[in-house]
Amino acid sequence: MKCTACNMGKYQTKKVPYIFLGQNIGVFEALVCNHCGETLFESGASDKIEAEVKRQGLWGLRARSKISEVGNGLDVRIPKSLAQFLSLKKGQEVILEPVDKNRLQIVID
Repeated sequence: MKCTACNMGKYQTKKVPYIFLGQNIGVFEALVCNHCGETLFESGASDKIEAEVKRQGLWGLRARSKISEVGNGLDVRIPKSLAQFLSLKKGQEVILEPVDKNRLQIVID
């Protein structure tokens, strides 16, 4: 089958590692373009990946939070599940770094 990303290569079936939030979830069968490296996981592999991500407790870590005002500054609350995943502790220092006008990156020091 011709690659849908580059239109030059062909997909080959390979076993490839799947990384989610920096964690190695396992090795799964995928279609990989021999020209550009585009990787597609078919539904069977996707189901296995989803099940393993849930088993490892990584599913649903993305969260919304509102900005609050505290004194003369602003505060962002981090949900407990995300704080536990990142091993954040009360009083720990982090670095706040703007990525662009719409994104803020928190770097754990």
